[in-house]
Amino acid sequence: MRLGTLMTAGLLLAFAAVACGKAEAPAEVTPTAALTPQPSATATAAGPSPTAVATAVPDVCQTNPSPVNPADPNIIVRSPEPGQVVTSPLVITGQARVFEAQFNVTLYGELGGVIAETTGMTEEGQVLSAFQVELTFAVSREQPACLWVYDISAADGSRRDVVQVPIGLAP
Repeated sequence: MRLGTLMTAGLLLAFAAVACGKAEAPAEVTPTAALTPQPSATATAAGPSPTAVATAVPDVCQTNPSPVNPADPNIIVRSPEPGQVVTSPLVITGQARVFEAQFNVTLYGELGGVIAETTGMTEEGQVLSAFQVELTFAVSREQPACLWVYDISAADGSRRDVVQVPIGLAP
């Protein structure tokens, strides 16, 4: 549903309730984060769905510097799912094909600062194999964030095969 349609429907319901004497008219109607679509399939790599879906978490992920190849991804994040609200410790699961079975995880806050980071290990190197890693973080209020799971290039230290997952953090 489009934002304008949802806002119009909300206004009609609010005014109908006022007319029936069941509620007060809202002072102002503003769009909420629940109407923000999640990023495209290239931003979430091999996520659950390549189509846009309304979530309760705004997408604060930035432009992906090195998205995975969707036809043959080196990193797949199964959990958390885009839009999910999580608490600490955050358990991240998926599969990766990375050098020496090691990959990196960084959690960015809504303003782009690093909230937490760690390294993870897959069960086996150089082949697509399972991983599970815990990331501990601390926040004082619920807020949007962007989880990055990626490999570091041995040649130049750049981040490769970045999977970005927009999530919400809860204290």
